[in-house]
Amino acid sequence: MLISDLVKIGKLGKLIDENGFISFKPGENFHPDLLGNIFLVFKDNSVRYVTVEEVTKNYRIKLDDSETAQFAADEGHVKVMLPKIEIESLIKELDIDDHVGQEIIFKSEVIGKVVEILNNSVYDLLVCELNNKQELMIPLLDKFILEIKDDNITVQDIEGLMKI
Repeated sequence: MLISDLVKIGKLGKLIDENGFISFKPGENFHPDLLGNIFLVFKDNSVRYVTVEEVTKNYRIKLDDSETAQFAADEGHVKVMLPKIEIESLIKELDIDDHVGQEIIFKSEVIGKVVEILNNSVYDLLVCELNNKQELMIPLLDKFILEIKDDNITVQDIEGLMKI
């Protein structure tokens, strides 16, 4: 397997706490169910395959290899990656919908479409390209999402988000 076969799902922080946990910052290809067996890619492009033993809230993870975890923390910002094929397979298996391509409907009008989904470790954000080519991020929360169908998402109360 080559590094080019891997997709970044996040990166590790620089500190390990007293219980052996290191912070994990999710990236755009992240889903919580992906934190199992992972590849750590270091700045010199060396790769280590490790298992995530435990995950705490706010995505602090404990690796099965404490020596590798310490090495990663010492280097800082080590990429956490998975094979693209594994991500695609898991998404199909879990029936995860990334919403990309779905139209966004606001006040009965199509205002744009979803081009990406981001996770800020608290909730998902729909990254939308509006009809006027501007970008809008809508939190995937009940407060803003009225209905999700196969080809569109109806939103509400986004006036404040549109002004940002």
